[in-house]
Amino acid sequence: MPGPLIFDRIQIVSIIVSLFIFCIVFGLLKNKRIKEEYSLLWFVMSLFLLYLSLDRYAIDRIGYLFGVAYPPSILTLMTTGFTFLLLLHLSVVVSGLFEQNKELIQAMGLWQTGPHENRAGILVVVPAYNEEQSIARVLEDLASLPISLDILVINDGSTDRTSSVAGTTGRARVIDLPKNLGIGGAVQTGFKYADRNGYDIAVQFDGDGQHLASEIPKLLEALRSESASMVIGSRFLREDSGYRSTFARRIGIRLFQVVNSLLIGQRITDNTSGFRAYDRRAIEFLARHYPVDYPEPETVILLGRNGFTIAEVPTRMVERQGGVSSIAGVTAGYYMSKVLLAVLMTAMRKPVPGGCCADRAARHG
Repeated sequence: MPGPLIFDRIQIVSIIVSLFIFCIVFGLLKNKRIKEEYSLLWFVMSLFLLYLSLDRYAIDRIGYLFGVAYPPSILTLMTTGFTFLLLLHLSVVVSGLFEQNKELIQAMGLWQTGPHENRAGILVVVPAYNEEQSIARVLEDLASLPISLDILVINDGSTDRTSSVAGTTGRARVIDLPKNLGIGGAVQTGFKYADRNGYDIAVQFDGDGQHLASEIPKLLEALRSESASMVIGSRFLREDSGYRSTFARRIGIRLFQVVNSLLIGQRITDNTSGFRAYDRRAIEFLARHYPVDYPEPETVILLGRNGFTIAEVPTRMVERQGGVSSIAGVTAGYYMSKVLLAVLMTAMRKPVPGGCCADRAARHG
């Protein structure tokens, strides 16, 4: 007959700790201070610790099962695995919260602006973050065009006088985002505005003064003549574009050119250009699916993989009139690595329902 069940002092402490962890998680869940989906991992871990505490030979059994020569190393493996799963779970949660936060900030900005009469059919979206030095000249340049268009400045949580300077000119409508979302979130806010107000064409135009309003007609003409959904103003289709980037940026741009060309089967010379024009279908699509982190190169892949037609035209650009680029120095290499990863992931995903590919499949079906 087996002898009486005897617990070592360390076992008793372990059992108490395991039950304490289980009770804490249970109490947090009962009082709605933690969601069910987030509590599962903690429940599993506390029950596993309880099992290890009750069975003094559990580590030896598990080690023998997996062929581990030194069974106590199982504890290190289990702790590492739990930590990895916990961090992975938190990353998923944080990513979801970021998306919800973005949607909320955009909704606040659009709600404060309210509905607006579409007077021209063409909307110029000007994302701006701390561009008080250049925004007035940018709006004056846009207003000088002999084309009927509406101008929308997306003040992306600026800490300077960007919003007041833009509003004082009287040439543009200004949406003030309460927090900085980055270029992707700001531009998508413009697409949502254009979609809600029925614009047929949206032009993305940077607020730092690099783009020239006189080049916009080239993009608009290409939208019509080439039946394109997106037209990119390229700095590299001709030598006299007036723009000279840094060596590191040129290397990155050439790399994106090769990668994107392989992924969508079309040569795009300026994947990072923020000077673009979009038709109505692209506006509707990007209002829902615009990439937030690295929008310019990702959008090329996203639209290309979803059956939208992309075109390029040569355009002149100048050096920025104020502010400082956020991509410089050692951060350029890190940025390039993240963008390449984002681009590859975008290419591997299935076409988005509602894109041109889905529409074509439905028509041919």
